[in-house]
Amino acid sequence: MYRFLLRPKWLGFLAACVALAIIFVELGFWQLRRLDQRRAMNARVVAGRIADPVPPSSLFGPGRPPVLASEYRSVRVTGTYDSAHEYLVRGQTTDDGVGVNVLTPLVTASGDRVLIARGWARYSDQGATVAPSVPAPPTGPVTVVGRVRLPDFGGAMARVGRFQTVTQVDPSLIGRDLGQPVFGGYVELVKQTPSVTGGLVLIPEPELTEGPHLAYAVQWFLFAGMLFVGYGMYARREVTGEPGDNPVPATEDNAEPARAGSITPAED
Repeated sequence: MYRFLLRPKWLGFLAACVALAIIFVELGFWQLRRLDQRRAMNARVVAGRIADPVPPSSLFGPGRPPVLASEYRSVRVTGTYDSAHEYLVRGQTTDDGVGVNVLTPLVTASGDRVLIARGWARYSDQGATVAPSVPAPPTGPVTVVGRVRLPDFGGAMARVGRFQTVTQVDPSLIGRDLGQPVFGGYVELVKQTPSVTGGLVLIPEPELTEGPHLAYAVQWFLFAGMLFVGYGMYARREVTGEPGDNPVPATEDNAEPARAGSITPAED
């Protein structure tokens, strides 16, 4: 009954279903891997939040980026801000809108430079090509407590007003611009002594959610299964015929009237 499934047309149909199913299943597993990554990041955020701050030099250094396990670790560093060389990281979105993260090198007593993301500022009302209003960092020694962030790589640099702007936080790019080595990661400020009131908005830590990855994975697996359900239904329809193909038996109610000139059998 189902020998027709060995025809080239049906073999090709089956091969297409198998190929698509493999793609859908791989997409499902990709979403599960994304879920694992999100859960691992959430665990790092929570661990960094409750851990005692350590010196950043214990986790990364000039030309040496932090490892993934160190991301969001709490650190404490003391130094003086290099207010003459501040960088704006463009295109940063918060609940308050789109703006820039303000990145300022902090020079320690040993002469090392640690990039501190001091906070977020809204774009100028005149657009991104005009420098926004950014409060100056405090003068003199400060102590910063913040969370470690991994570096980005690449991006472009352009001057806007007194600031250099970047699209990515690439410490090697900033180090070349400064002519000085800088630590291979950066620190998002959580609190500072002495504190600064007003001006910048502290950069929020990531939301501790798992996102839609599990739901997306289930959808992709369902799509893979539906391919073979559809294949089976199509094959079954080939055997039984389309609904409505079977002729309807004639009855007195639906019998076709005799055409003119036709001969009908005489009744007994």
